[in-house]
Amino acid sequence: MLMEGNPMQKPTIKDIAKVLNISPSTVSRALSGKPGASEELRKKVIDTAQKLGYMKNLSAGTLKNSKSKIIGVIAFDIRNPFFLEFLKGVEDVLFPREYKILLSNVDENVDKEKIYLNWMIGHGVEGILASPVTESTGRSNLRIYQDFFKIGIPIVFYDRMFYNQNQFDHVIVDNQDAIIQALMYLKENGHEKIGIFLSKKGIFTIEERLKGFIKGCKLLNIPVKNEWICEDIYPHEKTIEVLKDLKRKNNLPTAIIATNNNITKYIVYAAKKNNIKIPEELSLVGFDDLPENELIDPPLTTIKQPILEEGKIAATSLLSRIEDRYARPMRVILKGELIKRKSVKNYV
Repeated sequence: MLMEGNPMQKPTIKDIAKVLNISPSTVSRALSGKPGASEELRKKVIDTAQKLGYMKNLSAGTLKNSKSKIIGVIAFDIRNPFFLEFLKGVEDVLFPREYKILLSNVDENVDKEKIYLNWMIGHGVEGILASPVTESTGRSNLRIYQDFFKIGIPIVFYDRMFYNQNQFDHVIVDNQDAIIQALMYLKENGHEKIGIFLSKKGIFTIEERLKGFIKGCKLLNIPVKNEWICEDIYPHEKTIEVLKDLKRKNNLPTAIIATNNNITKYIVYAAKKNNIKIPEELSLVGFDDLPENELIDPPLTTIKQPILEEGKIAATSLLSRIEDRYARPMRVILKGELIKRKSVKNYV
């Protein structure tokens, strides 16, 4: 049910209550996150508020008076080691300026992200650092981010962004270039049979790394085989089966590029389970240089992202946006670095 009549009439808490047939006080508790409203009801209230346009009014009013010194951070999955270093960079910038962090973990879930975004604005954050979620179907919260942008809510995307939405500030790594670096190194070491293992479709970073792989193979005259492009490689049992099948068919590539730290670990584990020796039978280039990568036997060649720097730049950019909400978009693209160790065999 959408409001009809005077288009200039601003929706109120009473309008939301009327639609849901609940009391205005219950609506108020749900929007503010106070006890007394279940998560199911809270979601219904926020969805209705969004449809009626109430969240826009709430956000604008909050922004006008907000000096909360709180920054919201949307994390796609806090179990990912990426966030430990990223948040350290953010905190290094915010703490000396007496800002606090409100962290929300959305578990790669678009619906959960929507709830937390509206909840953050309802709680008066001064700005948001977000790594937006996009499902394999293409579903996302782009419209909400666009609505927030239109009313001047400071937002900086990090690690991920939306395609063709350059009005937003963003700080990302050049994922295509990082993969091309890995391909060039493998080519220098005599590799022509190269595969890439990917996680879920739709994720910006993974899509960019796949584009970099296709682009790099074309640039370096490396043949691309569909059976060596393995998508949605979760969980680790699937990685075991994929390598087992390739080995059984005598169709193993000489090298694989992993596109995140979890997949790197899965490949190491799956190779061991299938008695495939790294790097003698299979070379490996990982993504994200975790401390344990140099402790594994053999020490892993990996692409290192400047995660700490990304966190610092993202936080600094957001503070700048808070100071000047109408400045030109800030677009920062950082370079990854190939860390060479012992997991790539030299065929030259």
